[in-house]
This record gives sequence, structure tokens and C-alpha cells, in this order.
Amino acid sequence: MNVRRIVVPIVVLVVLAGCGGSKTFTAGDLASILPGKADTPKGLTFLPDSSGNQAIDLIVKDGDQQSKFIGYGFQAAYASFYANDGALAILQQQATPADPAAHVVTMLGVVFKTADGAHKALALDLQKDIATGTNIKQVSVKRIGDETIAESGTQAALPLPAYLIYWREGNAIFAVIDAGGPTAPATLEAAQAFAAAMDARAKKA
Repeated sequence: MNVRRIVVPIVVLVVLAGCGGSKTFTAGDLASILPGKADTPKGLTFLPDSSGNQAIDLIVKDGDQQSKFIGYGFQAAYASFYANDGALAILQQQATPADPAAHVVTMLGVVFKTADGAHKALALDLQKDIATGTNIKQVSVKRIGDETIAESGTQAALPLPAYLIYWREGNAIFAVIDAGGPTAPATLEAAQAFAAAMDARAKKA
């Protein structure tokens, strides 16, 4: 895995509320919605080289899926990435054995031309995630926006057990991944808190 650009999978439990979004976001909105260095979680380090604007091939590795995203009206993506030294060693494949306290928090925003395009992208990612993830389980969380997604398990792109919360708001998809080893403070409650903070910023955008 390229530690400088973490691929963020986008899906699993989908609560549908139609494709008509309450807001229309632009690529320029993402930087104000996604957290930055000042928002670094305790014990982690903000990684600027992994954060910021993301080209489509950095968030979707499969060529066919990239083509479909473009067809759905992909416009922009923006990420915020935080990790501790133990997690970086794992991502760089330098840790043997893995640090049980390894901890990663990743947040993502993706804008599509229309709400329907974002909805279709979410559904496509759901299929990919189930096919490639390990021990993926649906989890219950409070609904955010027009569609909410939540899961626990290990993503193919991130070799640590994780809690994931994703939601669609109009033509944008937002995501939080809180992943870590057995002694890391990665919890569903923490992921929900990160998601709530992002949702509050999105409502002000």
C-alpha cells in the first residue's frame, strides 16, 4: 500500500432515503468540511502528504470502477489522514510483529455532479467492499443525510480492523474510518463523533 495516499473504501450498511439531496456541494466545499491539522485526534499525527485533494485513481484502484465513477459524474475528492507510528510501520510493511496500538483515522469527501450519481457510486462500492473485505459486519448508527452506511471489519485497502461510517448528503459522499490494533482506541463511538463533526461542517458549507 502507498502510505502517502490511502485508498478509502466507501460502503456496507445502506439506509435509503431517496436520491433527492437537500444540498448541492462543489469541489471547493470539501476543504472546509474535512478536518485538518488543528483537528488531529489525540495520539495521532496529521499526514499532509496523504491528505488534501485526491485524484480518482487514488480513491478507486480498479479501472472498471474508475470508469463507472466518471460515468456517474465524479468531480472531486478530498481526504484527511491521521496515524501513529505503529500504524505507519504497518502501512509501510515494516512492522513485524504489528504494533497492537497501531491507530489510523481517515476521513473522506467525494463530490459527484448529481445526487443520483453519488447514490450509484455508493451502491457500486458496497458490492466491491463486501467482495474484498474480511469479517465485514453491518452495524447500527444514527442516520446522517440521505443515505447512511456503517460497518465493522477489515478493509482490503487498510490492514487493520475498523469501524466505518459513510453517508450521502445530496451529491456528496462523506466517510470516516477509525481503524486500529487490539489496544488502540478505535471505537464505533469515536467514529460517530468524527462523523457528527463533519456533518455539522457540511450543514454550514
